[in-house]
Amino acid sequence: MQVFVVGSFVVACSVIVARLPRAGESLDAAAFVSEPGGKGFNLALALHRLGFGITGVFAIGDDAFAAIAESAFAGSGLGGEMLVRHPGSTGAGVGFVDARGENCLAVSLGANRLLDAGDVERAGPSLDAASLVVATFESPDAPIRAAFVRARARGAATLLNPSPSRPIDSAILAATTVLVVNRIEADDLGLDGSGIAEGGTGEAARFEALSAQGPELIVVTLGEQGALAYRRGRWFRQAAFPVAVVDTIGAGDAFAAGLSEGLLRERPIEECLCRAAACGALTACRLGAFDAFPTAEALDAFLAAPHAAGHL
Repeated sequence: MQVFVVGSFVVACSVIVARLPRAGESLDAAAFVSEPGGKGFNLALALHRLGFGITGVFAIGDDAFAAIAESAFAGSGLGGEMLVRHPGSTGAGVGFVDARGENCLAVSLGANRLLDAGDVERAGPSLDAASLVVATFESPDAPIRAAFVRARARGAATLLNPSPSRPIDSAILAATTVLVVNRIEADDLGLDGSGIAEGGTGEAARFEALSAQGPELIVVTLGEQGALAYRRGRWFRQAAFPVAVVDTIGAGDAFAAGLSEGLLRERPIEECLCRAAACGALTACRLGAFDAFPTAEALDAFLAAPHAAGHL
């Protein structure tokens, strides 16, 4: 089963600090990690480890960091033909992770901003063979719109994680079947953050209004409060797994990959959410994201353990 990723690639640097810095402050870091990343690459890698074939388009620059991208794709078993070169710098980012695993980060998207609809069209045969098309907002609107509209025209599913947050183009929203957001992104979409965790009657009207614009399934991740999903007038709640959190960078991407895995295998929505939450939990237990995304075997083993019984 194939997944097409409208991708982004970033050389991701993370430092572990006792607490997040204040303006103008220098901190001593307990650890430093530099690894291949970017939300699009993370989704591709996480889905690949869960057993799916990956195709897509990823923009890189013509600088030294481009070689890191080429090496990362080759070493991960992802096809190098997905890489599209554009002039300028390859994406790069820096994140701070505190003792609780909370983070703040900044990303210079570089060549990712230059990915265009033409790049998607040139990958048309791969796109047309995919059962699911996924994208994040580390890619521009034009290639996402081109990929999603083409996928929906032949009945394939699409999943959008609009992060980092920006207004969603109406054509993209109309062509989105699954929308995955965190609490902040939900707020930006007009979903009342104070009512999301409860999923009450008043909040249902807001979710229904958003669903009427395209998405069949809306999922909101809520950190330690788990996740909430809305589909066709029904609420679904998923508790978070209690794990020793080391680093939450990449956990949201792992959640989206786990959700995609469940949906592609036509599991019940409750099971999809459980597997998504487990993927996020497993990823948060390690520093960095590249080595943290679970394999299908690791995910099944985690869910088979006694601690998972109350979450299934």
